[in-house]
Amino acid sequence: MTIGVLVDLMLALALVGLSLRVVTGRALFRDIVLFILFGLVIALSWSRLGAPDLALAEAAIGAGLTGALMLMAYRRLVAGGAEDVAPRRRPPLLAVPVAVLTGALVALIGLAALGVERVPDAAGTIVLEELGASGLGNAVTAVLLVFRGLDTMLEMAVLLVALLGAWAVLGEVHPGRLHQVDRRTPLVGALLTTVAPVTLLIAVHLLLAGTDAPGGAFQAGAVLTGCGVLLVLTGTVRPRAAAGLATKLLVIAGLAAFVMIGASAVALGRAPMSLPGTWAVYLIETAMMLSIAVTMTLLFARARALEPERA
Repeated sequence: MTIGVLVDLMLALALVGLSLRVVTGRALFRDIVLFILFGLVIALSWSRLGAPDLALAEAAIGAGLTGALMLMAYRRLVAGGAEDVAPRRRPPLLAVPVAVLTGALVALIGLAALGVERVPDAAGTIVLEELGASGLGNAVTAVLLVFRGLDTMLEMAVLLVALLGAWAVLGEVHPGRLHQVDRRTPLVGALLTTVAPVTLLIAVHLLLAGTDAPGGAFQAGAVLTGCGVLLVLTGTVRPRAAAGLATKLLVIAGLAAFVMIGASAVALGRAPMSLPGTWAVYLIETAMMLSIAVTMTLLFARARALEPERA
């Protein structure tokens, strides 16, 4: 057994074990920590499968942002008098046979997939053949922006609709209800002044590297969201009742960039959603990164806008 196979086996066992502990645990805080760990192990698994883009997104969103949301919700439960070790209801008797049958079905599908003869991937082959003509070195970015740009544009539209829906049901904004750590605390202040600039640099690097290497707008936006969450939790920025023009422009920037590039292509007689050059890739990717980061930070803060904390 090689080292690689041993690592893959350990990751597989860790995923199964962590998932079981998360759904069967009785201590809420411990289950949240295990869920965050589960997300990190998934990120490692994606890396082992040769998908660093997905690994970056999973680490930033699946483990980072989702974990932060769960910890915030847990603190509100504790503040409301909920007990961490409160006993949970036992799962219904039907849950056990359903889980067993589901596991058996997944195992059968896996065994069947192993026995299927592999054929060349026509779509992947076409992408690799046309990659040079796109001017991009990263096949993932080429697929997202060149070969299925309409799908990516609709993903940005879904993110915008989700924020608008959250704003529609959001009541009056109460900045004091957000639990924030005093950034004047030495350790917190040092963390903020060190991590925030580094996070910004990493996001910019991922954005610029996305054209030729793993990275891109989604990964950069997720990392930049982490910086936004840090600023919210430390009280550096605070919720504001109404969204200003700058916030609205940042929220729609990603979708607007897609629409403008697509409309200009049609006006010039080219194919819809065709990109006129690498500069258009950077324009769209930058706009998407800003929209993703601002939208997800606003969703985390339950706010319509954010403003710097006044000294």
